[in-house]
Amino acid sequence: MLIINSKLSTTNIKVAKILPELIQGFIYHNLPESEHIGYRHKKTGKIFKKTNFDFSLRGLNLQIRFTSHEPKFEELIAMEILKNGLKLGEIYLLDTNISISSHRVNELESNSVLLKGYVACAIQGLLGYKIYLEPQDSRHLEMMKTNASQRFDTIKGYEYDGEFELNLKWQNLSKPVLFYYGNNNAPMRAWQAIWEIKAGSEMINLILDTGVGSGCMSVGTGFLEVVKEN
Repeated sequence: MLIINSKLSTTNIKVAKILPELIQGFIYHNLPESEHIGYRHKKTGKIFKKTNFDFSLRGLNLQIRFTSHEPKFEELIAMEILKNGLKLGEIYLLDTNISISSHRVNELESNSVLLKGYVACAIQGLLGYKIYLEPQDSRHLEMMKTNASQRFDTIKGYEYDGEFELNLKWQNLSKPVLFYYGNNNAPMRAWQAIWEIKAGSEMINLILDTGVGSGCMSVGTGFLEVVKEN
């Protein structure tokens, strides 16, 4: 995992809302075009990517975390920043530094780990609007599993047939966090949660590398990290 710490010279609500789009644009600009296009699931037609990111903005301090199923893509982003600094659209950032952190589980036959993050899963409401589900909704859990399995099939090129159990351990019950993309006035909604996953390391690491659910590589949702390894 590549961790990028930087600082904005100034910020406002408008800049904060378009940051996901700017970060996405910077990443895609420095990766092969195929990564922007993505990879299509042969049965559903859904598009999945080999990369993912999230970010946090506290005052002027910006942190971006970038992961990839292809380690060379993390290297490409790191080299671009080391050579030319960090520029998001027309915004030049200050005091940028990068570091590498271990993000994967050990390559064992099976693992049981706790994963923490924001995962967006939505259904279509009766009036045609998306309704974002809370992690404690059983449909959220099933959608996560389906999304992860399809993502694995698409990126790996073969179906995952190992153990795969997913259980919710904790959810923040306060209001959801809103995730914007560009000028989108209908943001995604997601609640922070912790899940226990029992699966082979291939599946767990693919989720850690590429995310799960909606909004991966766009608004910063779907990014999970290990909080405890059993």
